[in-house]
Amino acid sequence: MRTLSLAALAALVLPLAAPTAAPPGPITPDERAMLVRDLTTAQQEFTAATRGLTEAQWRFKPAPTRWSIAEVAEHIALVEQAIGGQVRGPLLATPETEPAADAAAAEGRYRTLMADRSAKFNAPEGFVPSGTWATTDALVAAQLANHTTTLHYVHGTQDALRWHRLPHPALGPMDGVQWLVFMAAHTRRHVQQIEEVKQAEGYPAK
Repeated sequence: MRTLSLAALAALVLPLAAPTAAPPGPITPDERAMLVRDLTTAQQEFTAATRGLTEAQWRFKPAPTRWSIAEVAEHIALVEQAIGGQVRGPLLATPETEPAADAAAAEGRYRTLMADRSAKFNAPEGFVPSGTWATTDALVAAQLANHTTTLHYVHGTQDALRWHRLPHPALGPMDGVQWLVFMAAHTRRHVQQIEEVKQAEGYPAK
């Protein structure tokens, strides 16, 4: 009677084994292009919304409890500074065994959530405007530097951003791509807030 060697048995059994996840790798070209598009659009909208404002327009508050344009812009800059640094640093120290299964669907939800200005959220401690930058020019320059640094990173990174996650205090674990999608959507949300300030009663004509 003919017997099979161990090697032959292995050849028969191995193809039936469950497939394993692909090894960690960099973001795909489509993911990279999507991030560049989201980040660029957000910065263009921020620049357009804050260009050419007078000091009175920057500092106008629609109500005592509502932020001025200067405060909204400071909040945007603080958040982009923090998230950009987090993605390039602490996030990469938290490897996962596999990427999230519903990453793209979650990103769509982040964009929808941030675009809905009827839903209001309190800024977390550390992101409430407090006059971090002495002048409006310094604030705008800081935000441009945030954007430039993050965009340069996205263009060239080979980091496996889908394989690293950190928790968002309200949205749960998010991978590196999701954090950057959220960041761009967050900026666009607050650009809407800037436009709301401009439409408020009493907003200075100049």
